Amino acid sequence: MKPKILLTLIFAVSMQFCFSQNEWAPVGAKWYYNEPSSTFLNCVTFDSVQDTIIEGYNCKIIEVKLNNSTLIGEEYLKQSGDSIFYYNYYSGSFHLLYDLSANAGDTINVHITKFKPTKAFFSYDDSITDFRYKIIAIDSIQLSGEWIKRQKISSLNEGDWGFPSGLSDYYILDKIGSLTYFFGKSSITIPEFVTSLLRCYTDTGLAYTNPDWGYDCDIIGISERQEKTDIIIYPIPFKNQFTINSTELIEWLEIYDITGLKVISLFPNKLNTNIDLSEYNQGIYLLKAKSKDKDRIYINKLIKQ
Repeated sequence: MKPKILLTLIFAVSMQFCFSQNEWAPVGAKWYYNEPSSTFLNCVTFDSVQDTIIEGYNCKIIEVKLNNSTLIGEEYLKQSGDSIFYYNYYSGSFHLLYDLSANAGDTINVHITKFKPTKAFFSYDDSITDFRYKIIAIDSIQLSGEWIKRQKISSLNEGDWGFPSGLSDYYILDKIGSLTYFFGKSSITIPEFVTSLLRCYTDTGLAYTNPDWGYDCDIIGISERQEKTDIIIYPIPFKNQFTINSTELIEWLEIYDITGLKVISLFPNKLNTNIDLSEYNQGIYLLKAKSKDKDRIYINKLIKQ
């Protein structure tokens, strides 16, 4: 065998080995997200449960659950080299979602006309305008001792679907996907609460925890968050007034209603604060508070009866 042919074979085998190391959604892989269409901070999990065949293509079945228990539905992913496609129920076809071989300046057209999002999404049953984004830059980060390609991206459409999150930069990681929500989300979701965010990802060889999260991967509910934040709110629920007790000085706090309207803004600069919401309607509110001592921001759900 000639040396040139031998080198070609060695290169081809090595490339196949590299590809096998970049498998997306291996069975057992799990993603933890904040629920993308609300400010309630529920946990949404994706579990890669098994292989299947759709239209002759090998696909992964992804089970989507709310709070790691209630089955919302299934999604399907197809991998072709460095390209990841998702199967859209409503169009009955595959759509390119990620292309990790794309270069800076390239545009990814997921949907270029009106479409309906996946069944796993929690709202927006009506058609969405389009879904396009641009690769701004490419670099790598090290996770679990492995270098992972990362794409910095920017949404292109002026509609209401993409990968925005309220964070300063939007990223896609190889083997993991968007750091906001895997299938994109509405751009009008209130960014202050980072309501769509990848908390964690795990598979047999890779583990990732988003530094913008800061709690357990599957944490839900006010009581669990209080234990983590050292902020106690009582009574829960409340009728007109409630009290905030903290082990850290609260530099400022804001309260939003369910539509995202800011109803209160205070600068208590103390440990204990009484809040009066008697003039506001019953319903769900969110408290956003900043600790002066540790320079951390806490978010808690409020229920007014």
